Parts: sequence; structure tokens; C-alpha cells
Amino acid sequence: MLFQKMVYLGCMKTKPILIIAVSVIVLAIGGYFLLRRKNVSSPKQNEISQFLSNFKTQLAKGHRDSLLNYFGDKQKTEPINRLLNALLNKPEKGEYVDIVFNVDLDIAKGNISFINPELATAVIPVTFRGDRLESKFSTITFTIQKIAEHQYKIYQVDARDFMTDYISYKNNAVKLQYTDKEIYSPSTLKAFTDASNLYAKYDSVIWFGHVKDQTYFYVVKGKWELFDALNDYFRPKKDTAKTYKMGLVGPDYKEVIPAEYDLVHNINGIFPNLIEVEKEHKRGFYDIEGKIVVPVEYDQIFPLNDSENLAALKKGDDMFWLKNDYTISEKADINVADIFPKLKQPASFTLTKSPTGDITEFNSRDDHGSIYLPASYLVDLDILPQVVQFKNPLRNHVDFEESSTQYMVKAQSLPAQSSGNGDNWLQSAFYSIRDYFIGGRAEFYTKQNLVLVDKKHNSIYSQRFDIDYSEIGEAEDLSGSCNEYTFRTLTDSLFELKATAVAGIPTYDDKSELREMPVYHYLTLKDGKLIELRTSRLFAFTKHIKMDQSYLEGCYSYLVDDGAHHWNEKLSDKLTPDILRYMKNEIYADYKYKFKDKRWNEIFYARYGEGKEGQNISVQDSLTEIDKYNIQWIDQKLKAMPVIQPKVLAAK
Repeated sequence: MLFQKMVYLGCMKTKPILIIAVSVIVLAIGGYFLLRRKNVSSPKQNEISQFLSNFKTQLAKGHRDSLLNYFGDKQKTEPINRLLNALLNKPEKGEYVDIVFNVDLDIAKGNISFINPELATAVIPVTFRGDRLESKFSTITFTIQKIAEHQYKIYQVDARDFMTDYISYKNNAVKLQYTDKEIYSPSTLKAFTDASNLYAKYDSVIWFGHVKDQTYFYVVKGKWELFDALNDYFRPKKDTAKTYKMGLVGPDYKEVIPAEYDLVHNINGIFPNLIEVEKEHKRGFYDIEGKIVVPVEYDQIFPLNDSENLAALKKGDDMFWLKNDYTISEKADINVADIFPKLKQPASFTLTKSPTGDITEFNSRDDHGSIYLPASYLVDLDILPQVVQFKNPLRNHVDFEESSTQYMVKAQSLPAQSSGNGDNWLQSAFYSIRDYFIGGRAEFYTKQNLVLVDKKHNSIYSQRFDIDYSEIGEAEDLSGSCNEYTFRTLTDSLFELKATAVAGIPTYDDKSELREMPVYHYLTLKDGKLIELRTSRLFAFTKHIKMDQSYLEGCYSYLVDDGAHHWNEKLSDKLTPDILRYMKNEIYADYKYKFKDKRWNEIFYARYGEGKEGQNISVQDSLTEIDKYNIQWIDQKLKAMPVIQPKVLAAK
């Protein structure tokens, strides 16, 4: 289990991670690092340069075991091996191809800067060179920690640009060793040729849909801008003016769907021979012959596992049935709470390829993924992203870094919630979502998602949450030791979700860390949407709720130093006094309080980040009544005094 391999460090010991994704995906690397040494002098630039030069020497010699030592206790996790394979320029497991280019790190031209008295970053230029390839330039960023006098370790690696450029260059090198027929399937090669016949009428042919030995062409008029390169999920820019319109052309070059839409989904994506389309937030269906089956005028479409109806259609506040014969009923009395359990995918499921059974691929010789565009209702509920990409079985010998190997959704129903008059008006479901990747990406990432079914307003809402609120974020996965999910209504407009997450809170003495705990989220309904009330506090209840004992109870996973610089897990149902002090001082830190104690300034500097460190000598005038109450309440717990103290001061 990954939990057993992870690195655990407290504040000022930012989680050592390997970042190797195109998007911001991070993964903790295995092994155990030494604890922060408070008496070690600051790292020196010349020593760091020499450390990296020695690392490069070992790369040239191909000494993998020696290289692993640079990362700590011989890192053996898959992400590190993947990175070293790229730096050593060795084939991945199962590859039978000679890599005919060089990877060169230019240590002398590296840019070294210092994060704090123990950590420094080195941005190193990288050059890819091949005999029959044009040279390509990239960078890789190492964070270096000084662990003793004249001793350093690689603490984390940001290889996002490097791995993206490496895989691209490697694919180009592979193409020199194989013919097109060995890389691309006959249907793909034919589609490349056929697409050229459509450019007289359309500006772009972006995808090929291969269905029952026939190929359909996703065409675009205008400037194609569906994908935002900075967005992990490649979500369409729904709320900005489109510069394109999308359509679908059949194998006979005749238009099946006119190029008038914002998005055309996979053929057979929900129902056989039907294609969902979207335009200006409205949804509908065409059939494979080009006939409009459901007019593109509905806000939401909920496909059902139901003997009488294919789907429920929502337009404004009105609901309709889509019958099995594709007719649409008159306005019907449909309760979303009744149809939610009948949704085609309301519960747990796993995807390893597009569920349509067909293959949609890029009209590109360089982008090699297979594209799945989920039904719009799954995107609305944040259960699936707008686009999922899987390995493309029509292409051989090439990788595509964005491809998933497995997309897992686990659902957990939560009890119905009552309003003030006792009616059960909110039903909630909680989802844990994990995506696994191939190529240069991190092994996986995990998200959490809450879906609310509102009987009172006959609506469904969703909100997605991270699982990692540590200093780096998205670096670690849950261990499974704690698994708390509760949801409750505080008022008709304020809701509270309690969910286990990674916290990474250090103790004052830096000898233990609260790794996992229940994190509270506060949500409200606004303009027909479920909105989280954001706060930078990990203990969000101190901002919104007057505390009671229940907020100190739960499942807590602590990491404790065993005295030999190893971290062991310890479970508890209580918070320690050190964490209570953190909880209290976090309220002050939220208002940029400058602590008199240097250690607290260090802790919250690391938590809040550069530019948000303490600046204010006093924040008494900023504290709310809830803040003051909670500070005093925590004081009472810390001092074990029955009377709330009148003074409100930062904990020492």
C-alpha cells in the first residue's frame, strides 16, 4: 500500500515529492528522510552545485543504486524509477526500442535560490539531442535539503516540463525506428487521408470516431479553443465567448451534425446510435442519421435505468420524460430524489477505457490518446471530468502522457437531512475519485465529491474537494486508517461536511505531525449552485461555528518520530494539546498576526505561503465574536479551567 512507502515530515519539512505531470499533479516519493536538523548551517551555493555535478556524474555512469542514494534511503517507488529511466534515457519496462538521443543536464547554468535556512531550489537546463532530430530544450527543478554539514539530499523534484518534453522527444525518436504502418492502425492512416478532403469546408478536423468499422469526423468551424492547456481536466471555456463551432461528419463526408455546437459527445456515449450535443449550456440528442431526437433546449439530461423511460429532462423548473420510443412527455411531476437512484451511473464504477466500446482519437500524429467525453450529467455532478483520455489501442510503440489506465469512483450514501420542520429535504452522496495515469504522470490522484439532492427545490448540486491540505497539497493519499464522512444541515442555507483528509500539521517541537484528521467544509446554496465558504484555516469550524466538544472528537492519525528518524503512525480519537495550540494560533494567523515566538511564525509562514506571512502586531480589532469565543473556549481546554478567561491572547 502506498501509505507504507510515503515520506512524512512536518512543517518546515515540506513533503518531499516528485512532480512529473503536465498538470499540477504531485506524488509523495517513498522512503524516509532525516528529520530537520535545527543546528545545521544554511546550504551553500557551491556545495549544492557540486552535489548536483556528482549526481550528473552518476547519471553518466548509469549507476542507479548510487543515484537512489541522492534521494534518501534508496528510493524505490515507481515515480522515482520513472524519472531515473528518463534521466538515464533507458526504455521503460516492456519497451523494445533503442533510444537514440541524449539527455544532458547543464549543471553549470543552473539557477540556485534559497527557500529557507535548510532548503534551496536548483532550476537546471536540460537538452535533448538526437542525430536525426532537432535539439529540444527543457528544465527540471530540484529542491535540495541540507541534512548535515556538507551533506545534501534531493528533497523534491518538479519534472513537469521535463517529463512532458522527454515523452514528446522520445515519441519523435521512436518514429524514426518504425514505419507509419507499425505505429498507426490502417483505420487511423485512412482517417488522416480522408480528413484532408474536409478542409475545404471546415477549419479543423479534430477527432476521429471509429464506430463499427466506419469513421466519423469531428469538425470545427472557427478557431479551435476547447482545451485550456493550463487546466488539468481540459474543461471547455463554458462561460466565455466561443471562437468555434463543432459538428460531426459521417464516413460518406456528409454532415451528420451541423457545425453549430459547443460540444459533440461520443457516438453511443449514453444510448445506442445517439449523440449528445451541447450549445450555450443547453443539451439535446442527434441520432446517427443526423435527425434531432431531443431538441437542444434542456438544462440537464438524466439517463435512467428504467423500464418505461430512457431519461428525465430538466428545463428551468420543469421536468419531462424521454420515452423509450424517443418521444417526449408533457410536463411531468418528477422528483429528482426519486430518479437519482435510477441514474445510469449513480454508484461506484471503474473505467479502464471508454464505456462506449468505440474509439475516438485525435487527428494528430503526436497526440496519441483515446478520448472519452462523458455524459453531461456526470460532468455536472463532478463525478467525471469533461474529457477522460485512455490508452489508444489503435497506436503502437508511442505513449501519451495524459492517458489514464484506470478511473475509479466509489460512492457512499449519507443520511437524509431534515429542515427545521422535520422534513427530510436533503439527500447526500459522497464520492471518492481516483485516477491512475501512464507515461510521465504521477501514479494517481484522489479527489472527493459531495452530491446533494434537494427535494425542496427539486435540484441536484455538487461540490468537489481535495484530500490533501498539507503545505504542498495533492502530494499524499489517504492511508485508510481513518474514514469519516458526515454531512449535516446547520440552517436551511448553511451545511457542514466533515471528511477525512491529509492535514500535515506539525507540532511545536517538530517531533510529530497530525497527518490525517476530519476536515470541515461549510457550504451554502447561492444562485442555484452549491458554494463552499472558503477559508485558509484547516480548522474551518473556528471561523463559522461556536465550538463544542464534538469538534475535538474524531479519528486522528499522528506520525511520531521513533528517535531514529523514522515516522510511525499512531491513531487517536483526540487532539493533543499541541494541536489545540495550533488551532488557536491559526485564528490569529488568518489575520496575518506576527507572532512573538519565531517558531509559530515559521509554522504559519510555511502554511500560508510567501506574501501571506504575519505582518500585524495586533489583530484584536479583526477578530469576530465567533473567533473570540473559540479562542477563549480553546484556552479553557488548554488550561483545564472551568471559567472562560477574559483575555484573548495568542498561545505561547
